[in-house]
Amino acid sequence: MSAVLTDPDPYIQKLIDEGFELEIIHQHLLVYGIPFANKQRKISSGILAAAYTGTRQQDVAGKPNDHTMWFQGDLPHHVASGKPMSEVINHSNARCLFEDFEVQHYFSNKPNGVVPVNYYDLVTHYHSLLRAEAQLIDPNTDGRTGKARPNRDQDSVFLYPDTASCRAGITALSQRMQGFRIAIIGVGGTGCYLLDMIAKVPVCEIHLFDGDIFESHNAFRSPGVATLEEVNQGEYKVNFYRDRYKKFRKGVISHPYKVTGANLRELDEFDFIFVCVDKGPARKLICEYLLNKGKCFIDTGIGMELHKLDERPDQLSATCRVTSCTPKKNDHLERCLDYGADDEGLYDSNIQVADMNALNAAIAVFRWKQLVGFYQDQQGAHDLTLATSLQSLHREELEEY
Repeated sequence: MSAVLTDPDPYIQKLIDEGFELEIIHQHLLVYGIPFANKQRKISSGILAAAYTGTRQQDVAGKPNDHTMWFQGDLPHHVASGKPMSEVINHSNARCLFEDFEVQHYFSNKPNGVVPVNYYDLVTHYHSLLRAEAQLIDPNTDGRTGKARPNRDQDSVFLYPDTASCRAGITALSQRMQGFRIAIIGVGGTGCYLLDMIAKVPVCEIHLFDGDIFESHNAFRSPGVATLEEVNQGEYKVNFYRDRYKKFRKGVISHPYKVTGANLRELDEFDFIFVCVDKGPARKLICEYLLNKGKCFIDTGIGMELHKLDERPDQLSATCRVTSCTPKKNDHLERCLDYGADDEGLYDSNIQVADMNALNAAIAVFRWKQLVGFYQDQQGAHDLTLATSLQSLHREELEEY
């Protein structure tokens, strides 16, 4: 059999060598052409599926999460009794594992009471159970078709597999963010944490706009760590983050300049924009342009104040604001956004710490994921304000459903 090796996992290669028709797509192992007996005592063919958690290291075997597999096809039956294979079928609740791939049954049967330690044992166990019934109808039937399939995940934006989503069974949800072209305007404290979180979902492009140099104070409000050499090299922030994240994924694109009236049109091409600027006039210019263009966007802001107390040590209070705007709900911007001059804006105290930046970014990403249907949204609040002193999240500007 001529086949393209789908993964260096030796047990996957063993399945291919024995003639199983398989592929790994969206971090799921699919095995095609599995014969079984249907309710009418005729031979049908189905697909076995399991989350695939292998690596890209040579000769390192992936280990199944457990002994279960999903199955796409009719309900398998025993030939003699005409009853469903209840010793194999845990339930028959349909589920979408990823885009355009739905399974109908969930299998749970341990070979000799032991959880398989590799994918070869897992696949061959269920293949044997199903084939045994099919061979009572035709002794020559077998799921080892000898056909090869291409690896369809070659165009993934990630340089190594997203095993987290498939382990959790949320690949189909994550795929709702595929194809998005995202812009982050300002990669200071909040913007860089936004990048860190959005980089880990399958959007196709993340464009970074900022004209400032990466300096020491940025390193202390940035995910991960930067070396002294990196701080001193005088690189643009957007280029620094582009180079950091290209080790993880494709599609991070840097624009080493500020967004001004002269280049606002560049924002027309994006599906969603995050505005992370700390100057009122710049916020007004950008947000009003996006509003007029009917764009979906989120504006973020942090306000921190140092309180000098008579009887207690000095303390900080902080407010994190996330305001979203969509074509359906956009009449609240004037009420919610701070368009004040540079010396009188609510967010111009210039006090920022990494945890507040990360929190502001997390709320913004959470809200964006609600808008794209990843997280449930029962209220449609378009203005969220977290007050640390009260430990409360205030929700305003609800969208009418």
